[in-house]
Amino acid sequence: MKTFVLIKPDAMKRKLDQVILNELKSVPCTIRRIKEVVVEESVILKHYHEVIVRLNIPGFKEMVLNEFKDEKVYILECESNDDNLISNVRHKIGATDPSLADSNSIRGRYGEDSLLLAKESGRMIRNLIHASDSVEAAEYEIDLWFEN
Repeated sequence: MKTFVLIKPDAMKRKLDQVILNELKSVPCTIRRIKEVVVEESVILKHYHEVIVRLNIPGFKEMVLNEFKDEKVYILECESNDDNLISNVRHKIGATDPSLADSNSIRGRYGEDSLLLAKESGRMIRNLIHASDSVEAAEYEIDLWFEN
């Protein structure tokens, strides 16, 4: 099984990339590929397309671009023989809203943002890391990010 992980610009700016990579080592998996990339507009809009459409929040597309476009991120392709890889990685990173994340998770330990603060500020939540939520999403995201 494979999954995709993205260490987001807020983690990179706070120099948490190596800390997060070390935290991920507790998940039994192999990092098959890792790459630092500068985010291109077309890639991030494809990555967030479903979310942009589903949420239908005015200005959300611009929020995505403001947070990601031309910023450095790390992309990872992780694999394991464990069928629970995706859920294990997502458990390790914690709840989407860092203020609600378990204190043993990456977002709970290092997160400084909340959904409420992000909404009040008119921006995306800064939650350090993304991980695929399904096998299909992992395949799509691996192809999208590593083939560009």
